[in-house]
Formats: sequence, structure tokens, C-alpha cells
Amino acid sequence: MGASEQLNALAERVLVAAESLGPLRAALLASSAARGDADFYSDLDLLLYADDLPPPERFAQLCVALGGAEPLRIAPRSGDSDAFQFTLDGVTVQVCCQTVAAAQAELASMLDERDEVIDSPRQKILAGFVEGRALRGAELLEAWRQRASDYPEELRREAVECHWRFFPLWYYQDALAARDAELWRLDLLLDGAFNLLGVLAALNRVYVARFEIKRLRVLAAKLARKPPELADRLELLFTRPPAEAADEFGRLVAETRALVLEELPDLQLPLRRMPGERLRPWRGPASQR
Repeated sequence: MGASEQLNALAERVLVAAESLGPLRAALLASSAARGDADFYSDLDLLLYADDLPPPERFAQLCVALGGAEPLRIAPRSGDSDAFQFTLDGVTVQVCCQTVAAAQAELASMLDERDEVIDSPRQKILAGFVEGRALRGAELLEAWRQRASDYPEELRREAVECHWRFFPLWYYQDALAARDAELWRLDLLLDGAFNLLGVLAALNRVYVARFEIKRLRVLAAKLARKPPELADRLELLFTRPPAEAADEFGRLVAETRALVLEELPDLQLPLRRMPGERLRPWRGPASQR
């Protein structure tokens, strides 16, 4: 049995125990176990929805019933949500319980008001609704999935503009090579790569949280509009000689810019320096040479 199948079986076991502690409206399996690409390092992410939040002692009772380790709270408990984790059969199990009313309000704030969702871990929540697997309450979760799948055009445009931040490494590559700036160069390159993915994800209406891009090729496969061989080219940026990496980064920025402007021609996508431009050293007055 593969990792995803084992996690799905474990999720059902946790869910049966959770149902014995109180009524649930829905249960959603999220992340790699739901997508089917889990490995033997993956956690189990289970989201539970109820009309009323169970008292905190119920979570300890759940762990005892399952034979797992003592639960550890992973987020402050509020009046409408609680989250904890424990270890069961060697697997880290993360369980989040939220009221249905709070989940619906949060979904509306992210999509209608776009509250703290651009360049935010909250995009993982939206991705969970889209990619998750309903274990209970399929009708309710399908309504939420459809709601999240309707990626707002305003969010798309704002996310592209938010991620359109690229330091022109191609322009300054000779200056950086002349200085002790390797760590800074790599930091700028990494930030640029993540921003490229943010722009392309928004262009393709795909939710992505920067802090959890664990499977680059899985993400790239979801992007219908992207530069060719995107994943390979991004990874090679960090093994190529600095000058080659800077030029290739510039090409990726230019190709991405062209793709965005094909669909959103009115967006302003400024660049401090256009790819191909290069800073030249100054030599001082002729009389001092």
C-alpha cells in the first residue's frame, strides 16, 4: 500500500474516533494525501467542521482513544476554531476543527474582500478547498470547492501586480561578480524565482503559498500558460555560473511578462532595467587614467 493510501486509511480511523466525540457537519482531507502524491515523510492534514466547537478536552480524549501521543496545540484556540497535532503510527496528524459559520465567513473574506490572501499562507486554505477530498459532508464541501474554484479576476490582477518585483540581476551581474556578494545574489535569485511562480500561478488562477512549494513539478504541471521547461529552468538557475543564471533569469522574466500582457494588456509591469541591459563600469576622467 502506497503512502497516500495509508494516509487515507489513517484519516478514516481518526475521523471515526472524532465522530464518537461529537457531531460533525463535514470532514475534509487536505494536502498530499488528498491529491494522491504523498510520500512516507508526509503529514496527515484533516479539517473538521461542526456547528459548535468541541471543548478542548475532547481532543485529548480523541488521542487517548486512538492510542496516539499527547496532542499539541498548533494555533491559539478561539471561539470558532482550534488546531492541534499528535503522532499516530509514526505519522504526524494535524487536525483543525472549525465551525461551519466561521469557515463560510473566512471563505468570503478571502475571495470577496481578498483579506490577507495575496502573497499569504491563506492561499493554502483555498487550495485545500479546491484539491481536498471530502470524507464527510460532501454536499457542503462541494459548495465550498466551487466557491473557491471561482478564482476572482480582481485577485488575479492584484496578485500578479503584487508579485511583479524583480531585482535586475542581469543588469548588475558584473558588479556583483566584482564584489563579495554571493549570498545576496542567491537571495535575490531565490526571491525572483518565487515571484515568478507567484505571477504565473495568479495568471493561471492557481492558489499557491510560497512557504509550501514542496513539489515544483506538480505545481508547474498545473500552469497551462508558462515559459517552456519552467521547473527545470528555475532549478538550474542555482547551479549555473552566476552570469549565465542572471541572463536566464532575465529571459524568464521577459517571457513571463509577454504571457501576462497577452491576457492582461492593461496591467503596468514595470522593470527597473530591461533584460539584456548591462551596467558598465566607469573609468574616471581621461586626465586621471
